Amino acid sequence: MPRYETVDELLDAYPERFNPEKAKDVDGVVQLNLTGEGGGPYYAAVEDQTLTVEEGTHDAPDTTLTTSAENWVAINNGEANPMQLMMQGDLSVDGSIPLATKFQGLFD
Repeated sequence: MPRYETVDELLDAYPERFNPEKAKDVDGVVQLNLTGEGGGPYYAAVEDQTLTVEEGTHDAPDTTLTTSAENWVAINNGEANPMQLMMQGDLSVDGSIPLATKFQGLFD
């Protein structure tokens, strides 16, 4: 798995790492509210086995994940456990927890 240093680097890699086969039964919008240095609002829309990633806030996301940019990069690098971050209060999920859980599994 590649190692990412920044949120921009990570999100730029999402489309090429996205595996449409894993997204067969997944449709929804994941809002990422990434705090701290290098963060910002982003959203990822999965529909008909395609992925679109945009900067900004979606009008009606199915789930919203809020954590630091540093934590999001660490999660995607396999260096942090999302469940542990949730229990520590360092990651919050608002909305569809199943979508949030499936989202991380859509990438190779």
